[in-house]
Amino acid sequence: MTSEPAPPHLTVRQFIEVPRFRLRLVAGERGLDRQVRWAHSTELLDPGPYLRGYEIVLTVGASLRDPGACAAFAESVRAGRASAIGFGVGDVAAEVPEALRESCDRLGLPLLEVPPEVPFLGFTEWFAERVAFTRDERHEREETGRLLRMIRQGLASAEVLRERIDDAGLDPESLLVIAMDAGDEELPGILGLDGDTALLITNDAHAWTEPAGVGSPGPLGHLPVSLNESLAALDAARRAGGVVHASDLATFQALLGRLDQEQLAPFVEQIARPLNEYDNVHGTRLVETLRTFLDMGGAVGATSRALFLHPNTLRHRLARIESLTGKDPLSFEDRVALAIAVWAAR
Repeated sequence: MTSEPAPPHLTVRQFIEVPRFRLRLVAGERGLDRQVRWAHSTELLDPGPYLRGYEIVLTVGASLRDPGACAAFAESVRAGRASAIGFGVGDVAAEVPEALRESCDRLGLPLLEVPPEVPFLGFTEWFAERVAFTRDERHEREETGRLLRMIRQGLASAEVLRERIDDAGLDPESLLVIAMDAGDEELPGILGLDGDTALLITNDAHAWTEPAGVGSPGPLGHLPVSLNESLAALDAARRAGGVVHASDLATFQALLGRLDQEQLAPFVEQIARPLNEYDNVHGTRLVETLRTFLDMGGAVGATSRALFLHPNTLRHRLARIESLTGKDPLSFEDRVALAIAVWAAR
């Protein structure tokens, strides 16, 4: 048995704006951001058991003859996880019953007035067309994602995308890839889906939603590089939030940000922890001294002035740091290890 697909990303608020239905909101404004994926017409007083969720439930109110029936109907629709009620005026009632409006307002369930000339069948036809289009569009995006995966693995040339790039009207001399979490955004370019990741080929470095990783721009042949950069940048963006560009990856902090806690643990345990413990027990400031020394690029004179210390006092502290950690702050290689430990401990 296959699982039910996720509903298309359409809210009741957006649905009201579809011109062909000429809908009017009469109650339940609090629920306008509910998603809606289908339409279901019924005159049952208790339609809840027959709903699957995210529907607009259409009725002409044949069974809604009194306030109690209106309240029961609205509560059943809400219990069935439907998104809204569409009340067709003209056949049974000239206007939406006041009791139904009150119930929907109380439940935060949008209640929409459907004009007499709009047939209920038109709703299901419209949703069917939308589902078919969404499936075709998703298939196209998944196929693009498959090609991008092959390009990344060296199994295909970026030239396989040239026709799509031309059809999309993109400049083939200034392409870049933006990786982000998959959503339903309409973005300028060619969108490929690779699992939960959306890969956008575009000319616009600002066409993203957060978090996102932005590859460097270049001609079509540069696309594999931009693709790999975008995915590495997205990984960094997911850790830190925001947007990470390819140029942000070639930094010390970015490199450390791609290491997991297991990889950083030896630096914390063997370097940062002994220094912190020594400071706590003896009231010294070795960690502060080390941070300043690293910020000053390992310059004794500049660090001494920044900390208002005599150079000999600073050298004494650096020697203490070496005895506690086994790392010489005056050695470049050891200074890198000390810098990683200070960063990881933060």
